[in-house]
Amino acid sequence: MRPISLRTVLFLVLWCMPSLAHAQTFNGPLLGVEIGQQHLIGGSLVNGVDTLQDDARLVVSGFAGARLHRRGFVIGSEVGAGRTNGDLHLGETNLTFDYRNQSQWHWQLHAGPTIGSRTLLFAYLSEVTRQFEVTVTQPSGVRPQEDEQGLLRFGVGVETKVRGPVNGRISAGTLRADFGDRPLNKTIGRRFEVAAAVVVQF
Repeated sequence: MRPISLRTVLFLVLWCMPSLAHAQTFNGPLLGVEIGQQHLIGGSLVNGVDTLQDDARLVVSGFAGARLHRRGFVIGSEVGAGRTNGDLHLGETNLTFDYRNQSQWHWQLHAGPTIGSRTLLFAYLSEVTRQFEVTVTQPSGVRPQEDEQGLLRFGVGVETKVRGPVNGRISAGTLRADFGDRPLNKTIGRRFEVAAAVVVQF
């Protein structure tokens, strides 16, 4: 067997170097902070009707995750928790509903291609879960309830390197809520959500 020439070794090193550097850009564990507008929905079951109230609110979340970056494609996952002013109010005839929530948690999967060595385009799928303390006030008295909402969120985004391990990210999308076959007091349509985040890639 003929020995590998120095020229061949140099060629292989130079050919692999861009791929190896590229693979590390969005690779490994990460931490981040996100701020954005999200859609909150509170519900209360009264007389067989799921009585909903919804609004867009500002949410600040911290998250942690990990990614795998190979040959110009990235897949990743994240989990996080957030804070928001999730107090909602609904006034009906002889009925009032107060939905109180200050926190949430979420998981997210994202995947997409990179452009050059600094920019990632991705699509994401996420679920956010919120617990509401509900107070129903009616002529017969006050009735407390608890409500848990899980909303499926999906959309697209872009992330780019800013300086060192720090990346900037923006994303936009919508959500889907499933209330089963119960009658609803209102229809919850598609809602637009947008967010910006700072990500530290280790």
